[in-house]
Amino acid sequence: MGTGLGVAIAAGATGWAIGATLVGGGAATDQVEQSIWIQAEDSSIGSALNLSTTVKQPVRVVASNHLTGVVSAVDTGEKKSGDKLYSVSGKDVHVIQGSTPFYQDIAPKSSGQNVKQVEAFLKSLNFFTGTPDSSYDAGTARAIKAWQTSTGQKPDGVIELGRMVAISSLPAQIDLSEAISPGKQLAGGEDAVMAASGKRTFTLSLTAEQAAMIPQDSVVEVQHEKSIWKSVIAQTSNEDTGNIVHTLSAQDGGEVCGAQCTELPSGSNVTLRSKVIVVPATSGIGIPAAAITTDPSGQTQVTTESGPTHVKVLASGQGIVIVDGLEAGTKVRVLEVSTKTP
Repeated sequence: MGTGLGVAIAAGATGWAIGATLVGGGAATDQVEQSIWIQAEDSSIGSALNLSTTVKQPVRVVASNHLTGVVSAVDTGEKKSGDKLYSVSGKDVHVIQGSTPFYQDIAPKSSGQNVKQVEAFLKSLNFFTGTPDSSYDAGTARAIKAWQTSTGQKPDGVIELGRMVAISSLPAQIDLSEAISPGKQLAGGEDAVMAASGKRTFTLSLTAEQAAMIPQDSVVEVQHEKSIWKSVIAQTSNEDTGNIVHTLSAQDGGEVCGAQCTELPSGSNVTLRSKVIVVPATSGIGIPAAAITTDPSGQTQVTTESGPTHVKVLASGQGIVIVDGLEAGTKVRVLEVSTKTP
């Protein structure tokens, strides 16, 4: 007795048609071999997770308070050179760009780097017309008085210690310490101005389920405006909440943002969109993963109508394998099982 049975099965988004042929004969207890074949075809695979990356930068104290009195106003946030930070008993404290902390009044007979960075600041506003140097002279006095007039101060040509704060890079996100709060009494010497400083860290905080979906060698694309920075997982740790944290680095081991770090918004914490490439986008000849076997020597192969054929696996994902070594239209065996006839 001979029996033939044909079955067509749709195989996912690729639209594969799987043909199953049942061939057998003899008594009811005879074994029947069933083979399922599919045609290799042009396919594409790839998957990604859209997540958020947190950018953190250490914050440190960059200036102390040198004024005495009651804090009468505060003004934090993104600051540029010349902006006001806070006021003590009506005296405003301004921030300028400079690498040397203020340690003296800027007044006649003053000298040093403090004087030079004040002159550079005043020159940027067109109040100082000379070449910034370390000596207080008549040009310095005129420039300070002009600036004081423009900001509503008494134009006496003296910048009292504490009325200016130097920050090495501006504009920047500026915060104030807890001591610099409206109504607080200051005696001088308090930690006052805080700013982001040092290397940024880029992290992904994931649930255990999300982390299980991400291979350790995944590429993470971090997006800021029109820039996309490719990064990798450099370190993994666990939070007390049970979340898993991946710390990212650039593919060369450096900062994720590389030479474009200055384009990031100022602040100690910034959130950026990111995409984790779970399976890289790959196109080519695709077959079901179930068609892949290995020969006794460990080489990857498939079974075609002509017999075993060695192939090279280029990518895999979503139950599909992209291979080199087959042509579109080639039939490969996906499954071979033996059953008993009824």
